[in-house]
Amino acid sequence: MNKISLLYTIVVLAALSVFSYSSCKKIIHSNAPTPNNMRIHSYTATTQTNQVVPMAFADTINDNYTFTYDANNRVTQILFTSNDLRYPNSQRSETITFRYSNDTVYKSIMTVPLNNFYHVTFETDTFLLNTQGLITNTYEPGHRTNYEYYGQLLDRKSEVFYNDKAIGTSTIVGTTTISEERIYNSDNGDFLNYTFNGVLTVNYPGGAYPHGMNIGTYPMREYVVYPTFTGTTAYYYTLDPNAYYYYTQQGNVTSTTQQITGYSEWPLVAFAVDTTKDTAYCAFPGNNIYSQETYTFYTTMANRIGDYLQLGSYTKYGVNLYRNNHLVKTISNHGYNTSVVYGIDALSMVSQMTVKVVDSVANTKTTTYNLQYEKF
Repeated sequence: MNKISLLYTIVVLAALSVFSYSSCKKIIHSNAPTPNNMRIHSYTATTQTNQVVPMAFADTINDNYTFTYDANNRVTQILFTSNDLRYPNSQRSETITFRYSNDTVYKSIMTVPLNNFYHVTFETDTFLLNTQGLITNTYEPGHRTNYEYYGQLLDRKSEVFYNDKAIGTSTIVGTTTISEERIYNSDNGDFLNYTFNGVLTVNYPGGAYPHGMNIGTYPMREYVVYPTFTGTTAYYYTLDPNAYYYYTQQGNVTSTTQQITGYSEWPLVAFAVDTTKDTAYCAFPGNNIYSQETYTFYTTMANRIGDYLQLGSYTKYGVNLYRNNHLVKTISNHGYNTSVVYGIDALSMVSQMTVKVVDSVANTKTTTYNLQYEKF
């Protein structure tokens, strides 16, 4: 009886040792981040669009990005080329440069020289960094953004769009702004969602005439203008007489600060006119803002270069402001659903990424990213 028990014990232990050995030898790359001595050298993005609404349309766009770094492993240049016909011809090849000074990053976007002596800088942006290397403020033409963090995770994002141009013969030279903010929450190092309360705050120029809008003695009227499709009730707005719009009107406004409530998704223009016919306005591009956006993550796949959120931030800012613990899997709101699939090589690097976006009317956009790395 004892011999049988001993034999049984030996067999069980042997089986367990085989199982343990095979489990330890199993190669699992998914939860290991990119090696510290590797950085992204370049990537290509091939986007296939299949549109069914409002009309059938299909297209393929190829974008290419190549990165250059300084001795401190900071991005100093990105070369960009594209066959996207939506860009002006001069902007389908760009040189994007980043210059660093203490806590400030200066970004310039230039067209690639048409010859050895000529190029055009068509945008200059400025970013401020905190001690963790995270962006706290961005200053772009007509647009300012503020980021706040809880530890290293994004907690709040506030945007302000502004315009100081006048319409026609208007004497107004002050600045009109439209602002909003989104609040992010997270769990175990990953985003859960962001929420937006649907409120846009519009500030029209104040101050003494003729620099600000007249209110009180000269009642001011406010208009909110949205684009609309041909065939619906429309209003021709003077900023773009070739486009259809519809608008809402609020009369006898008694303050230069107004709120637009229940906002979601669409671009708009807010403008005000007083009885002296002075007009101030500002455009708000929409930026696909929804009341809530929800995120899921691959909880067995550690965040690394090639994460969808990280790659977008890295390309735009030269730094990563999305420091989640894991690779993002889906992004969902009532306008579209984004799903991300990663291909990870034997060195734990994201070599390929496929991103599919499906909107609320079944239009699809699928982008395949192929990433190349270099040692440093």
